Amino acid sequence: MIKLVTKHMNEVNEGKLTVCRTEGPLEDLAFELAEELTTNGERLVVVDAAGCFDPSRISRAAATVAQNLHVIRASNSGDLQTTLWSALQAAQERTQARRVLIAGMLDHLYGRDMLTRDAARALGRMKLVLEALTRSGLEIVVVCKAEQTDLGARTYLLSSLCASAHEVRSWQGAGALTAQQYVDGTSAAIA
Repeated sequence: MIKLVTKHMNEVNEGKLTVCRTEGPLEDLAFELAEELTTNGERLVVVDAAGCFDPSRISRAAATVAQNLHVIRASNSGDLQTTLWSALQAAQERTQARRVLIAGMLDHLYGRDMLTRDAARALGRMKLVLEALTRSGLEIVVVCKAEQTDLGARTYLLSSLCASAHEVRSWQGAGALTAQQYVDGTSAAIA
């Protein structure tokens, strides 16, 4: 199990899982959140499964982003699952980051090369990892595209992830993120 490494090991650390959904470009929200999460000099580990954090864009970002960002790339859902344990733990130990931003976590689960049942199982495993990471004290922010109608039986994947989150926020492409409320914690139906 991953253990949050901090300078003060006697601290009680409780993490949080936040899912941010966007109707706009995923990259724009991911960078806006990265700027917000590093504003006070906080370190941030980014697990980039969508290719949002290319070096040229990072070099043009605010100084706090470039200085406090550590990017881990994941090219498919298998990489993402293993990356969340090994590379994330190593990056967290090196940087002392308390915050993790995951961009495009669900994208690979929507591919036609993966059966729906395999996508559901992969999401279940990823949710277990996210739960363990938050229990260890990390603040996890997952950035996803808003629900899409062309996904068929897989449209529930985002709702399932949102049902596991402590907070769900929505972004329309400009302005502030707005909090979303659930009708009940088990249905994953968004009001």
